[in-house]
Amino acid sequence: MLDGKFEPNPDVKPDIQIRLECLRLATEFGPENDRRDPLPIAEKYYDWVKQNSQRQSKKTAKSKV
Repeated sequence: MLDGKFEPNPDVKPDIQIRLECLRLATEFGPENDRRDPLPIAEKYYDWVKQNSQRQSKKTAKSKV
């Protein structure tokens, strides 16, 4: 993971991998003030990802019917 690409690890649960990626995004791309305490921002990212992934799966399910 030295090149910055995300590589899934089969030993770590997918939910934890998503949380870690959200934390990485919050610390790497957030403004300086947010980097001091990145957990609230990472939680917002995580909530957004989970909400949109559920919404996307519902759209996919509707289109398959």
